[in-house]
Amino acid sequence: MSLDILARDEKLKGRFMLALQKAIVKKFDAGDWNEIGYLTGQHDYIVHHRRLLRSLGFGDDDYGSCVFEVLNHFWQYDESALFQVAEHEKIRPYLEKHHLDVLSDLGISDAHVPTVFQSPLSAGEVVRRALADSEKLLQSNGAVSAVDRLHTALHGYLRSVCADAQIPVADGASITALFKAVRTNHPSLQDLGPQANEITRVLTAFSTVIDSINTIRNHASIAHPNENLLSDDEASLGVNAVRTIFNYLVKKVG
Repeated sequence: MSLDILARDEKLKGRFMLALQKAIVKKFDAGDWNEIGYLTGQHDYIVHHRRLLRSLGFGDDDYGSCVFEVLNHFWQYDESALFQVAEHEKIRPYLEKHHLDVLSDLGISDAHVPTVFQSPLSAGEVVRRALADSEKLLQSNGAVSAVDRLHTALHGYLRSVCADAQIPVADGASITALFKAVRTNHPSLQDLGPQANEITRVLTAFSTVIDSINTIRNHASIAHPNENLLSDDEASLGVNAVRTIFNYLVKKVG
């Protein structure tokens, strides 16, 4: 999904924002907002919004306006978060059913066939979808577009792994802190085989890789309106590094 389309067409942007707002008002609960917060890196903004979750909980009339405020915040500070909302398991089917014209104009409809989602998604399914999405982005927009998608998915996946294994982490834990928590505390990573010391060094090195990917995502990808984007070769390096981390963790922790 290209940000350029919305930037060039204010009318289409308005239709897209309205479609998202209607879908969210209809489908989202507090848990979904927390999930989106973690996936987009906007959790602090969402949980500390002056009215959003309170208005939702009490069924107040201003909830729809609060949703628009959040969507406008996403557009201003992290446009890609809007597309992550659009791909949410509760939102995409609603958009396919009620706002297919908007998806078609954005060039993201699935040949007018509604997408079937499983609910809830397993952590492994999140990874598979992230990898599939990155492949599409690699083909359509280049590697730099896939960096943000994989970073976001890895962040959400690591938090899910911590939750499943009951590993305590702070609400706003960074992707680097989450990886460290999994690496040092997850039961499946305590026995690393006969070369445990060397494998530990490899995993520690990947901590540095993840920290660098986090910086790249924030300052040289389409996650934010950055002027100096990665070249395709360096973006591909980042994509493949995250793929390697994903593949290892899925095999080790499930």
